[in-house]
Amino acid sequence: MKGIETGKDKVKKICDILRKETLEPAKVEAEEIVREAHAAATKLKELARKEIEQMHRQAEQEIERQKNVFQSSLFQAAKQAMESLKQSIEEKLFNQQLAQMLSSEMQDPKVISNLVAAVVKGIEKEGLDTNLSVYIPAAVAPRAVNALLAKEIIDKLKEKSVLVGPFTGGIEVKLHKDNITVEITDAALKELLAHYIRKDFREIIFGV
Repeated sequence: MKGIETGKDKVKKICDILRKETLEPAKVEAEEIVREAHAAATKLKELARKEIEQMHRQAEQEIERQKNVFQSSLFQAAKQAMESLKQSIEEKLFNQQLAQMLSSEMQDPKVISNLVAAVVKGIEKEGLDTNLSVYIPAAVAPRAVNALLAKEIIDKLKEKSVLVGPFTGGIEVKLHKDNITVEITDAALKELLAHYIRKDFREIIFGV
């Protein structure tokens, strides 16, 4: 009879009710959770990608900065090394050669006697008092210079002879009344000459 509900029908009815009220909502909720999980995972992946890109950019910037610092330091070190080399070359080739040349020339009795005569005549021409003393290097014998000086020059020297001074080349002339010393030594001439010809030397040797 159709009006009588069998046990099988009751069980089926109960199952349908459970499916509609429990399983289907749970399935819908599970699907929502999965969608949200997918969305969250996608967002996290995007954030991770952006963070990795940012870290990569920062790493590249740091590498570039370090590269620039290194290149700058290397350039500065090379510049300093080159300048040091130039100074060393200038000292050995220019200063030493110039000093040796002047020392040799300024110890020649003939050169010294010519210097003495020129200075004494110049002082006399300027009308200065000729009460003076002349000093020559210790490496040169005073008699060798005196022998080359004219008598009128010798007579103008306070001691009637040149004296020995504490320098290696050239002469010093002391005007006693005016308390003036005229220095024409190898050291003074080296400094004077170096000032004028160092630039030419650098241009020839270094091209600067």
